[in-house]
Amino acid sequence: MAVVGPLVVMSLILPLALVLPAVSLWSLAFAGLMALLAWSAPRPRPADAVNAWDLAGAFTLIGCAAAILGEIEYMLDFIWPLSPKDEAHD
Repeated sequence: MAVVGPLVVMSLILPLALVLPAVSLWSLAFAGLMALLAWSAPRPRPADAVNAWDLAGAFTLIGCAAAILGEIEYMLDFIWPLSPKDEAHD
């Protein structure tokens, strides 16, 4: 629930054009947290077990794929809306 919950909330709250960029940022941030967890608590692992490094890699892949598929223009317009002066020069 801790992983899927924020994704569901983002998809319900944000406009549709901003969901993929937000998923990308969330996934990359979660991958960084998982990498810090794996680095701070190294443990020997059996060959068939999934550990924090594997999860960090998976979330990095998901974040990069969402960034590639998402349109960054919508996120930039959401963060820095055009001022009236900029619209006059279009």
